[in-house]
Amino acid sequence: MPWQTLDEFGFDATLAATPGVSLVMFGQPHCGACRGWQAQLPSWLAGLGVQLWYADVARAQALAYRFGLFQLPAFALYRDGQFHAMWQSAFSAPAVRQALAAALAASPQEEP
Repeated sequence: MPWQTLDEFGFDATLAATPGVSLVMFGQPHCGACRGWQAQLPSWLAGLGVQLWYADVARAQALAYRFGLFQLPAFALYRDGQFHAMWQSAFSAPAVRQALAAALAASPQEEP
């Protein structure tokens, strides 16, 4: 389950065309926490069918502004191409799986 890259130009169209569950990580290459999440999430979410996306907000500043991001990494959860929620979790496999299940069980939110 490798990471795929998103930018501000194809963000909406790409996610709209992606069925199932997508998790978008907003980060920067020099962010140590971002690198940790990028390294661990693929194995922690293995077998769950979650598509992982990465948006570098240093290059896609319009996305950082659009989502009102103040700290990194930040995550947006999508279901069948539609925004579902901003997502967060403690940094552990059990916490990530539990937080994902809880977010998907909850009603969709409006995009920030």
